[in-house]
Amino acid sequence: MGKVKTRFAPSPTGWLHLGNARTAIFSYLFAKHHGGRLVLRIEDTDRERSKKEFETAIIEDLKWLGIDWDEGPYRQSERFEIYKKYVDLLLEKGYAYRCFCTQEELEAEREKAKKEGRPYRYNGKCRHLSKEEIEKNLKEGKPYTIRFKVPDGREIVFNDLIKGEVRFNVNDFGDFVIVRSDGSPVYNFVVVIDDAIMGITHVIRGEDHLSNTPKQILLYEALGFPIPKFAHLPIILGEDRSKLSKRHGAVSVRQYRIDGYLPEALLNFLSLLGWYPKDGKEILSKEELIERFDLEDIHNAPAVFNREKLHWMNGVYIREVLDLDDLTQRVINYLKQYGEKLSPEDQKVAKEILKKPFGYVKEVVSKVRDSFFTLKEFPQRAKPFFLEEYTLSPEAEKQIEKATPEVAKNITQLFLEKVKKAETFGGEEFKKAAKEVSKELKLKPGMVFKTLRIALTGETQGVGLDLLADVVGKDSVIKRLERFLTLLK
Repeated sequence: MGKVKTRFAPSPTGWLHLGNARTAIFSYLFAKHHGGRLVLRIEDTDRERSKKEFETAIIEDLKWLGIDWDEGPYRQSERFEIYKKYVDLLLEKGYAYRCFCTQEELEAEREKAKKEGRPYRYNGKCRHLSKEEIEKNLKEGKPYTIRFKVPDGREIVFNDLIKGEVRFNVNDFGDFVIVRSDGSPVYNFVVVIDDAIMGITHVIRGEDHLSNTPKQILLYEALGFPIPKFAHLPIILGEDRSKLSKRHGAVSVRQYRIDGYLPEALLNFLSLLGWYPKDGKEILSKEELIERFDLEDIHNAPAVFNREKLHWMNGVYIREVLDLDDLTQRVINYLKQYGEKLSPEDQKVAKEILKKPFGYVKEVVSKVRDSFFTLKEFPQRAKPFFLEEYTLSPEAEKQIEKATPEVAKNITQLFLEKVKKAETFGGEEFKKAAKEVSKELKLKPGMVFKTLRIALTGETQGVGLDLLADVVGKDSVIKRLERFLTLLK
């Protein structure tokens, strides 16, 4: 295989969709696996829908995922002079012509085709205009599009690297527009020019572009450009086997960033949508993905997006892959960037977390890293380490009533006395004192621990109390117990 060159060419008309992100990842991995290059090209010929804010966001999200491109970003909106040269060439060679048909005429054609139950294709009315008719229309200032002259009866056959041999009859689509009436070139035209000029050897994209391929092959041939190899990726489905959409949850990379997912985990997960390594290993670094990835291992069947698996994989990165210092810094950075998007309660915790020194936050992370799967979940799991004052949860209030406030008071007072007498108070001392309280009051250990959990955190479930005591220390435990006793009065 010669020098590989791929490209990722998003349209800045919205956030970076998971399907487009997977295309970027596969294009990147394939190029790097073969020692090649990746080009980033912004396809912004749609003037109405293209937005600079989306372009900026796409570039930011690609960088966040760890996708490094070698050339670009190029912008098609800055390359119109290049495209015009090739439009003129096609007109000169007779491969294209001006179409003066009005929108009303074309719409009438579409309606007629619809009523007759056949697919619409342009009838080629302007294909046979004489030179004099064309000159007359131009002098009168009639608006026109430019259409590519599709050869009649031709069958386009190409070998897709994923789907195998694919055949299209050109009669199914007819002469197609390559330049709009406002003078702006359309996607199918400019993509051919750019891919050829930039030396793209492999076009990797979603299968929704499959129907564009025969039109593009005709343009490559007419312009005398070498035709790249095509690889059309299988569609991504939701777990209900319908096309992935917002009803399945977040569908943009940006939303997963906001939801606290790690870039390494999302990159890893998206890489496994339609491709699977021969050795079956699932937790793979970017370097390992580059080493293993190849197009021949991509399945033709649709890929299913399993959010639970992504959640699990993100948890594996939090628990097992990231260094503790790195994970702690990411927690802090996440709360600085997205803290305002959390629930009001979690925002309150986040503000307290950001007040603490790095060492304290690191110690908390080490205690609770087994209990959270995303950075967004950290404030909720870590709340007892940062908030000494709380309101009792509804479940906690029910538990106190069940045990009776008097019993809860007796447990708390006796435990408080033992804490005050202890020279130091950490996890081991906590467990020892709790057992003593259980024995002296002749209560089941479960009753004692449930009450102490409520006394210290206001909740019925959560982090291990010995871990909490290890971090917050004796003074904080005393303060919480004394406050809880006031709540029982």
